[in-house]
Amino acid sequence: MMQVKDVNEELSKHPAGTFLDFLKFNNSYIGACDITGMSPVWEMHPDTDEFFYILEGQFEIALFDGETPSKHIVNSGSSFVVPMGIWHKPGAPNGCKFIHFTPGKSLHSEANDPRAQST
Repeated sequence: MMQVKDVNEELSKHPAGTFLDFLKFNNSYIGACDITGMSPVWEMHPDTDEFFYILEGQFEIALFDGETPSKHIVNSGSSFVVPMGIWHKPGAPNGCKFIHFTPGKSLHSEANDPRAQST
């Protein structure tokens, strides 16, 4: 049976910063989050790309896709994909609501350069 969900309504039911799996999609879930601030950890998905769509606000993401991290600013209404295997650190210093789809495994690291660690 098809489900229709209001993302803003679903987010309003949970504390800010909650990563909410709100809609089943194949064998995974579409997620959403309402965040303010930067993640304290890096994350990486060794077996899948990660999709983002920015609903509201401005999203910042640092990618370890070169010698040093590159920083990207993404405005509301925009979408992007973090390629599989790239360490990244998301955030929104001034607040942001977004939808994401990450159908695979997630690894996390508190290291300054997570690439130096074995995954």
